[in-house]
Amino acid sequence: MKNLFQDFVLIYGPPGSGKTSLALYAASQIGQRILYIGFYETENKVKLKISSLGLDSSRYIVLDYASISDTDILFSNVVEKFYEYSPDVVILDGINALPQSREAASLLYRVFQTPTIAIGEEHLGASHFAYVADTLLEVGQFFHREARYRKIRVIKTRLTPPQGTELYFTITNRGVRIIERWSKSKLGNKTVASPSGRRVVLSSDLIRSLTKIRGEIKRPGLVAGSRVAAFICNKPTCLRLSAAYLCDYLETTKVAVFSIYPYIGYVAKQMGCEVEEVVMPASKLGEDYVLEESLSKVGETSVVSVYGLEEVYYTYGPERVAYILDYIHSALPESALLATFMGMEPVVELLTLFNTVWRYLPDRAEIVQSAYGWPVRYLKIREEEGVFYLS
Repeated sequence: MKNLFQDFVLIYGPPGSGKTSLALYAASQIGQRILYIGFYETENKVKLKISSLGLDSSRYIVLDYASISDTDILFSNVVEKFYEYSPDVVILDGINALPQSREAASLLYRVFQTPTIAIGEEHLGASHFAYVADTLLEVGQFFHREARYRKIRVIKTRLTPPQGTELYFTITNRGVRIIERWSKSKLGNKTVASPSGRRVVLSSDLIRSLTKIRGEIKRPGLVAGSRVAAFICNKPTCLRLSAAYLCDYLETTKVAVFSIYPYIGYVAKQMGCEVEEVVMPASKLGEDYVLEESLSKVGETSVVSVYGLEEVYYTYGPERVAYILDYIHSALPESALLATFMGMEPVVELLTLFNTVWRYLPDRAEIVQSAYGWPVRYLKIREEEGVFYLS
């Protein structure tokens, strides 16, 4: 977030899109002493908003200019208060209340030599303040298939990220989170988890073939920042194989298990391990609070497994699936993510969300895609006494 909010930043967008919350939270990441100057919101409302974001209100000096209509008096008072308080960060909320002239914009830019976040209405994207700003951010929100999205668009910047970048963000009682889009370029080299091999056994021929491709491989595992999808049939064999993999990972590392509906815990118990599921009903995943609450329950973890994403796909579409995965990976960037879709085929619009994609059938496992170049595409599945042998 610090990369977006340096020097003089102008945020503009429609009412209710989250501009003020974004500015309040960003300021808390930049400096300790924050001067908030509001031209429309009362002091009490601003303090309530600060508290609702989980922020320390003692760090904010809140000045309320809602009752002053003379723009010249407003402008001179704003400059005077800046010198009086010498803050680390300034927030100007409702900058369209100030004189809309080139001289006023230039003077404010020269005087405020600390990080400054100015907030304005939609039309300010073409104002004098927009011209002098180091960074220009357009903020908006929209609904798609009953799911809410908040978005930041970088219109202009002299810093990073590059102009034209679009980022989702969310507002909860734990603050504001920027949600970065995942790509295969985020794959790391560090292996964060490998299955124990007690319930899912790969043939020695397959291991040797993998070692030829990547010499460091002793047993296939998950690297930091990776995403693996499993599209499984709804037959008992496919469910047990998925649970067997989960149990093997649980024996070697901490795994957070999120389920759209509870079922994997029951199947895993049949395979000989205990799973603590955090249930995230699809009916509530159109808003972000369920995701944030679920993440707060698991803390730091090496692997995140998400089961039942076919319900999200059918309810909200592929956009929401991508959003949920990005949300989790933004909160836990060094983790590996396992996503399971039951009873559906690996459609093209989902393949770009993963570096590796598997398809489980009762008699075989198919590698649909792999960033690391698996040597074979089909693996035969044989189950004996609760152990799966893949060759």
